Amino acid sequence: MTTENILWIIAITIIALLVAIFQYFFKAKRTSKKTILFAFLRFLSIFIILLLLVNPKITITNSKEEKPELKLLVDQSQSILHLKQEIQLKQVLSTIQGNKKLQDKFDISVYGFGEQLMDSVSVGFKSTQTKIEQSLVSLQKIHRKPSGPILLLTDGNQTYGKDYSYFKSKYKQPIYSIPLGDTTRVADLSITTINANKYVYLNNEFPMEVLVNYTGQGERTSNLNIHRGKQKVYSEKIRFTTDKRSHFVTPKIKATVAGLQNYSVRITPFKGEENNANNNKNILVETIDEKTSVLLVSNITHPDIGALKRNVESNKRRRLKIVKPINITSLDGIELVILYQPDSSFKSIYDLCDKAQIPLFTITGKKTDWNFINSLKRNYQKPSKSQVENILPVLNTNFEIYNTDQFGLEKYPPLENTFGEVQLVGQYETLLFKKVANVTTQQPLLVFWNNSQKNEAVLFGEGLWKWRLANYKRDENFDKFDDFFGKIIQYLSNKKVRKRLIVNHENVYYTNSSVLISASYFNQNYEFDTHAKLLLSLKNEDTQQTQKIALELKGSFYEIAMDKLEAGSYKFDVSVKGTKLKTYGGFEVQDFDIEKQFQNPNTIALGQIATANNGKLVYPNQVTSFVDQLIKSPNYKSTLKYTKEQKSLIDWKFILGILIALLGLEWFLRKYSGLI
Repeated sequence: MTTENILWIIAITIIALLVAIFQYFFKAKRTSKKTILFAFLRFLSIFIILLLLVNPKITITNSKEEKPELKLLVDQSQSILHLKQEIQLKQVLSTIQGNKKLQDKFDISVYGFGEQLMDSVSVGFKSTQTKIEQSLVSLQKIHRKPSGPILLLTDGNQTYGKDYSYFKSKYKQPIYSIPLGDTTRVADLSITTINANKYVYLNNEFPMEVLVNYTGQGERTSNLNIHRGKQKVYSEKIRFTTDKRSHFVTPKIKATVAGLQNYSVRITPFKGEENNANNNKNILVETIDEKTSVLLVSNITHPDIGALKRNVESNKRRRLKIVKPINITSLDGIELVILYQPDSSFKSIYDLCDKAQIPLFTITGKKTDWNFINSLKRNYQKPSKSQVENILPVLNTNFEIYNTDQFGLEKYPPLENTFGEVQLVGQYETLLFKKVANVTTQQPLLVFWNNSQKNEAVLFGEGLWKWRLANYKRDENFDKFDDFFGKIIQYLSNKKVRKRLIVNHENVYYTNSSVLISASYFNQNYEFDTHAKLLLSLKNEDTQQTQKIALELKGSFYEIAMDKLEAGSYKFDVSVKGTKLKTYGGFEVQDFDIEKQFQNPNTIALGQIATANNGKLVYPNQVTSFVDQLIKSPNYKSTLKYTKEQKSLIDWKFILGILIALLGLEWFLRKYSGLI
């Protein structure tokens, strides 16, 4: 109590005393033996009233005993059932929670975990994922005191997230691991990892990587088989020993069937192997039977066009289409546009290519409209003149975009173009320089631009058909010429095709996870369209059942999430209402339960996390003695927590009761004595 409060109490005591004396000794007409009692009651009443008016604040000290916290983190995943540890888990929990002395010493909290941290423990063990590290992080956000330990009851087999063995508690909470499961190492073969390209080209070989592991004693020999559908495409005998427990197999598979192909990889189980769920895995690879689409735009007829068509299509994986600029309305599926001697009618083509970010290969010549090209303000400009010059090619030996060692340009006839010095801007690379009248110049004949969005090249000369014939006359084949221009086509088209409808999906999903398919749709100006209606048509190839579902707009993309799809092969198409755009795809839903891939508890990781956090590994048969150690441990003690709070006197309702009682008693006694 402050000095100010003490002075106020002294003052109101004097005032209350003076008022009582005045009323009962000076003002009263007569006095009696009861006058002192009445004066005392009046003094108390006035004192309380004045005290409430002053309302002094009184500091009260409270004490509370706080027990150390004991957190139980209990595995609720399906692997507990698979390892047949549900009874063992219940017994361990009963031993810990049923100990009265442990309850007296600790404030016990029990949490379950699987896909996420849960505030209760059930007996269902339905979680399809085990996220130990994430659950420990979530627990730390709830309990931030270093006063008590964490008991981790699990088989230690994490299926998702960061490696929990390196987890370190921020608040120095000791972690004790209780492994559930048979620690005896059972002999087992398993396919751990399969890697392969998501897309391959038809009739090409593609590599596959398969990691096979063996646990157990002694030697084992097994066969690794790979099937595409029912057809066996690869087989290899593998021998495991105590020193050689893992094999990294890298077969090469030939893609002979187009479309989405399911490859099944299986390691033959040995006699008596208990767990066969991890002996096979599937992977889907899409075999693409598509060609690089090249569009050649020209308003004139020229022998160069025929030479370019033969060159492009000399590679079976490429095709070339020749059109006039007025006939182009869309560039869907086009990977490269060749503009041959452009004029003013090419304006819309330039705009469309720029919006779609499609690579350009421009070939200029005697009929090129340079006034039009200069008006576009591209990376190159040249004065418009009518006089023609002959140009010989000179190879730039410092060209770095791709290898040019195999190119031979000797004895090639000159190309033709109009006079004028070319002005270039931006960062470019020159492959061919001009040689005019036996003088090699630094003027470009063939030049490249490269940026993050698209590639572009310009050839300042016509007469390519002469080069192709000269190549044949010199070598009796077209190989050098076709290789020279084939490299140009390959480099320029080596960018992702800009499509108006793009669908993203995985080739493999599992029955315990959602099937997510997303899509992006762009209008004819290649702007993302938020008003489109995208429809998914899904067909189960095994049951032939179909369903149609609308995709939902999610900001900058459209998406659909499908749960509980049955295992099997699915084909789908995504279409845009009101257009002819449609994209096809497929995926496989596999009945794969990752929680069934484990045969033993991961005692190594559980021991590491315990050691790193000042705990230890406690086996289920040691739980009783471990509980006794916790009870007797001097490291965990209850603490008294003192808190101070200030309360106003007017908040104490019982004082008002005392005041009413005093006034009532005084009135009753005076009434009884005949003074009222």
